Amino acid sequence: MNASRQLLLVDLLTELLQGYRHPAAATDGHGVVVCMNAAALAEGEPREITAAEVRDWPPLVSFQATDGQTFMLRCPVRTLDATAPPTRALPPRLEKIARLVIDGLTDKQIAARVGLTFSTVRTYVRQIYRRMGVHNRVALVHATRARARGAVG
Repeated sequence: MNASRQLLLVDLLTELLQGYRHPAAATDGHGVVVCMNAAALAEGEPREITAAEVRDWPPLVSFQATDGQTFMLRCPVRTLDATAPPTRALPPRLEKIARLVIDGLTDKQIAARVGLTFSTVRTYVRQIYRRMGVHNRVALVHATRARARGAVG
């Protein structure tokens, strides 16, 4: 990959991570840290997080650039906040919508698939976020995985 293309890709990854409010980092396929967001740099005591620490963070998602290079979005395992409201089991309809969100469908695609209006799906997604104690799709996937690991272990 040429240097200018690599810089553009790193800039895009950095921009993506800055929108995430929890600590996050991107690594390449070899585990080399490509970028981190501000929340990762401010996590805990003010110190630089090492590449080894980032590699210990579980990957949330991996994606491949058009040139075949693989990157992973990584976030540290978070413990449940004692002040956060407890999450409840989702009713069957919200559970179905949540599964489709986790599968990567957009609200528009979900609406078409289940025969609801776009605004109804948006309302359901917001209810799912509130009940699960998350604020976006990535956090929902992460919370669902954490719950599954907790139920198994």
